[in-house]
Amino acid sequence: MSKYILVAETGADLPKDIVDKYQIKIVPMHVSFGTETKDDMTFPVSDVFEFYKKTGTLPKTSGSTPSDFEVVFDEIHHEFPDKHILHLAYSAITTCSYQSAVIASENKDYITSIDTKCVSAGQAYLVLTVAEWLENNPNASLEEVKTKVNELISKIHMGFIPGDLVYLKAGGRVSNAAYLGAKILNLSPVIEIIDGKLVSSKNIVDQCLQQVLN
Repeated sequence: MSKYILVAETGADLPKDIVDKYQIKIVPMHVSFGTETKDDMTFPVSDVFEFYKKTGTLPKTSGSTPSDFEVVFDEIHHEFPDKHILHLAYSAITTCSYQSAVIASENKDYITSIDTKCVSAGQAYLVLTVAEWLENNPNASLEEVKTKVNELISKIHMGFIPGDLVYLKAGGRVSNAAYLGAKILNLSPVIEIIDGKLVSSKNIVDQCLQQVLN
């Protein structure tokens, strides 16, 4: 068996069968519906859309807190005192989770946190790939593990095309002008994760102007 326990946030969207198979520990991120805050993955996704329909605003998301990590880290160490905890963190530039983990692991040399510079499916892919690698290399040193993780991070390139810009607009990801231009001309940007940050790789306004000129 591997001498490592993997940890990730709910934002990695890891399927339950993968979590169970590799005994990955999950730390909750949070979503605020007005004055009510809930742990991520404790409610149906449809609640987010319903809240937007009712209020015209999106729920606010927030990263895992130091307390969230302390609970999970302490539980793991109590159950597996001889294992090293490897936290593969949600992109540090997008949320406070990585920093929260660093705070929670202060003076605990059995915990290592690495910023994956990925979110959602990108982070999930990294965690799964590392889990599979550790299964085949259970006695790898910490330095070997860190080298492998960083090698994978350098190779991951994640992007997506949103089906509807209304939620990006509501979340402040695109301007009103860009939203209207894209809506009229039926265009969508390609959103990529670059150095941990979500960016539009093709500016919506530029696309609109190019289409008009053509």
